[in-house]
Amino acid sequence: MGDREESAALALDFAKLDGVRGCVPVAVQNADTRELVLVAYTNEAAMREAFRTRRLVLWSTSRGELWEKGATSGARFELVEARVNCEQNSLLYLVRPWPPGSRHGICHTRNAAGEPRNCFYRRIDLDTGALENADP
Repeated sequence: MGDREESAALALDFAKLDGVRGCVPVAVQNADTRELVLVAYTNEAAMREAFRTRRLVLWSTSRGELWEKGATSGARFELVEARVNCEQNSLLYLVRPWPPGSRHGICHTRNAAGEPRNCFYRRIDLDTGALENADP
């Protein structure tokens, strides 16, 4: 993990998608708790693979390749439902940890207990802009 993942300073990556064409954002929500657990990106190939396999398959903008969430860590997710917004420029995926009955977070970071967490583990102090870890 790098400084961006552990820092208490707000340092948004506004250039993340510069030069990346053919992708749309995907909000990923836990189908059971309705918690927003990840925002990622997909292209047409990743979307079709996700629909075909019923797994959480996305497009890695940093590696430039299809990415099945959890393929290396074992923390995979079943794609339960997909929705599209009114302008058809973003998606919502409802997912469930897989295999059935498993429980795990979706983020590549871990809390102090060594457990994976969901990606939105830091709150922004609206007055100071400082980050507060909600899952230390």
